[in-house]
Amino acid sequence: MVNKMIYFDNAASTKPSKEVLDAYLSAALNDFENPNSLHKYGVKNLTDINRIRQNILKLFGFSSDYEVIFTSGATESNNLAILGYARKNSSRGKKIITSSVEHESVLNVFKELEKEGFNVTYLSPNNEGKFDLEKFKKEFTKDTILVSIMTVNNEAGFKTNIEEIAKIVHENPKCVLHSDCAQTLGKYKVNFNTFDLVTISGHKINGLKGIGALIKKKKVNLEPIVYGGGQENGLRSGTLDYPSIVAFNVAIENAMKNFAINYSNITKLHDYLIDELSKIEEVTLHLFKDYTPYIINFSLRTKKGSVIVEALSNKEVFVSSVSACNSKNEPLSYVLLNLGKSIEEAKNSIRLSLGKDSTIEECQDFIRIFKEILLEVRGR
Repeated sequence: MVNKMIYFDNAASTKPSKEVLDAYLSAALNDFENPNSLHKYGVKNLTDINRIRQNILKLFGFSSDYEVIFTSGATESNNLAILGYARKNSSRGKKIITSSVEHESVLNVFKELEKEGFNVTYLSPNNEGKFDLEKFKKEFTKDTILVSIMTVNNEAGFKTNIEEIAKIVHENPKCVLHSDCAQTLGKYKVNFNTFDLVTISGHKINGLKGIGALIKKKKVNLEPIVYGGGQENGLRSGTLDYPSIVAFNVAIENAMKNFAINYSNITKLHDYLIDELSKIEEVTLHLFKDYTPYIINFSLRTKKGSVIVEALSNKEVFVSSVSACNSKNEPLSYVLLNLGKSIEEAKNSIRLSLGKDSTIEECQDFIRIFKEILLEVRGR
């Protein structure tokens, strides 16, 4: 029995860092005024928020063509990007393209747009997580106005060939490319200028829940999905959450500053876990040539993934069986199914997602406890 919690569910949510919490608390106590108020304290807060916008763009290497719209997180950013662009530009075409392995906050938005009369194509990747460019070109007609493809998959950890898709998309001047990068920031190097619309989230990078952003090219026109006082250039009404924005900025700075050392450490842990898991007959690993080391996905051959996840939880080891956002509703992984895996593999998958605070000792303890549980749980 392990005494200390082992938390390998960082793709679902990470622990906020002390620096983030300190920044939030300081701003919440000392700079609580509404940034849209006309008095000097409101002006000060809004000025600081605009400075943070520029800092975020600089940290990501965005050109001056982009702007930051603060939101409540990745789900709202995805909704604003997809609904906002499709509705605003429907007169230019009704064809839109996404993939079958997107997060639900993307897939369910496209299902809504289908109800509104849009023609949606859902592309499936091959077993390496890459999309057939010839198939994409056939679907990419002159009436296509929007393509939304994630960069790094949240369940299996594979990297898509988004850069190759971008080259095709940008041949059509009326079409834009959106990418859900919630699992990319701090976990994989990418040229963000490849995209027209980018989704990021705070709680995936040791920040707070309830804060995120949509980074967009200034020339991309969107229809708002939240109406009110006209904040965020009219695209996201509601009082700006100054303390959360300050904390979000700290989380992003830390993620970018520590990217190399964190990536190196996580790669060592990833390689150790892969090596140990590959020795266990019960385990079928889902490996990819192009991936983030932060996420490991495997399936059990004779035992139920949900049973093993529960047994691990009872021993203070926390992993997930499918994406946290659909774990209560979906008994199997639609991501693995769309990668060509079997129904049994999709039913009995387990995801380990590492974080910056993960250690080799935790990995060693996990393997030991996991083996013990496999012996205890007989075919259930």
